[in-house]
Amino acid sequence: MKDVKRACNEFVDCLHSAHTEDDFRRVAERAAHALGFRWFAYFGQRVNGPNLISSYPKSWTSHYFREGYHNIDPVLQEPRSTNRMFLWDGREARSAKSAKERRLFDDALSFKIRTGLTVRIPSSQNQYAAFTLAVDDRSLGLDRFIETSEDVLYRVGLTYHAHVSAKIGRVSAGSGMASPLTQRERQCLAWISDGKTMQDIAELLNVTPRGVKFHLDNARRNLAALTLPHAVALAFRQGLLP
Repeated sequence: MKDVKRACNEFVDCLHSAHTEDDFRRVAERAAHALGFRWFAYFGQRVNGPNLISSYPKSWTSHYFREGYHNIDPVLQEPRSTNRMFLWDGREARSAKSAKERRLFDDALSFKIRTGLTVRIPSSQNQYAAFTLAVDDRSLGLDRFIETSEDVLYRVGLTYHAHVSAKIGRVSAGSGMASPLTQRERQCLAWISDGKTMQDIAELLNVTPRGVKFHLDNARRNLAALTLPHAVALAFRQGLLP
């Protein structure tokens, strides 16, 4: 459970640095792998239509929308019960309510998307957002993990939805004077400039060194720096570090 808590702490920490769909995709993909899943998918609604952020194969997501599966996918429909999580298995196509829904399950299996869980989140205007974690092979260990970690997994989905809803769509609203770095990215760069290692910083933040690397990679990318020392130098030059 300690590893799960650390993975979730790191997930939340990295979400604060995410601003674009690409950022959110990387954060959730890393969290999914840390929790023992192969893929994640977030489905939300925008004014101009559905929005999907996922690590599923693009061939599957293109097929999914082309077939109109988002209109009949049972995990996206208004729940008839108060269950906040929906456990599904692609082999249960026989329980589908229509031929098209049965084909949805069959097609998902053909892409090796076998089983998973979906957190259903009430959104605006009677719509539902959904955060899914999926695998290509079901196991007793995974079933037990889901059963004992339901509250944790629900919070992961809810937190992800909150950050995406708050930031996606506002990305282009900022002024050109906005800092290219988040507070956490500046903090990690400052510690690097003080001679601390990634392991040192990880212990200070109570995350893994990979989580620290995520922030430093983002900082380097946002500053268009070639190397980490170059990023530190550019941050100092632009007055972003104390």
